Amino acid sequence: MLAAINAWTFPADLSPAEQLAAAAGAGFDGIELTVAGEGALRFDSPLAECRALARRAQDLSLHIVSLATAEFWRTNYAAPDEATRRRAADLTLAMLDRAAALSARAILVLPAVVGEYAEPCPRVAYADALQRSLEALCRLRHEAESRGVSIAIENVWNRFLLSPVEAADFIDRVNSPYVGWYFDIGNVLAFGYPTDWIATLGARIVCVHVKDYDLGRPGLGGFCGLGQGSVDWPAVIAALRRVGYDGPLTYEGSEEPHHVCRLLRAIIDGRALPRQEHPR
Repeated sequence: MLAAINAWTFPADLSPAEQLAAAAGAGFDGIELTVAGEGALRFDSPLAECRALARRAQDLSLHIVSLATAEFWRTNYAAPDEATRRRAADLTLAMLDRAAALSARAILVLPAVVGEYAEPCPRVAYADALQRSLEALCRLRHEAESRGVSIAIENVWNRFLLSPVEAADFIDRVNSPYVGWYFDIGNVLAFGYPTDWIATLGARIVCVHVKDYDLGRPGLGGFCGLGQGSVDWPAVIAALRRVGYDGPLTYEGSEEPHHVCRLLRAIIDGRALPRQEHPR
């Protein structure tokens, strides 16, 4: 497995090239770059710039493992407004093109937001979100296949695809080797068990996000530093190995990168993390 880091961990004023250098300098094997409507790496960034970043990563012996965005929280396939749904599909195509130019294996997608954590009423009916997302991905799967880049659906606190059985069934209904799951370990712990999700999803897992969560502090306040929460890291790694996962483990959070890299390598080795360990 590869020790990787999400680019949002670094200061916001770093350019993508500087993010690559920072990730390599901290000892990581890979990085997940992020794209937005504005900034250094955008949905309309020239493909030549992306190819140049891919060459820079290769020079640093660094893998660009995936491409993520926060835009799908606002613009997704299940939105009530048809124009927004079309926009979500267009953003997906733009990400697929740039991921291919970056030599990234996957893009991170949120197909629907039925509601956020603290919202008392749904934004869209669950059944409508399910149907619209399925229809969109059945169209987009061909675009992913033609580019050799996977669309990876992440489990987030969006009140959608809430069980591993439902998630696996959804992926199977899309029926493409280029549509799979982006499994976030910390995100699932408040509602389920990482080892259970891993065993059920199996080979459908394309990428993995690494963060910790303390069950003693429910809600958003439960997210915490690696080794400071309730995740049984040796059990999680053993479960990933049982299903044959050998891809990136990408840290997503705000801890000091060198410290995170040391912890990630301990996790990959199957070692438990001491709760008292903190960066110095």
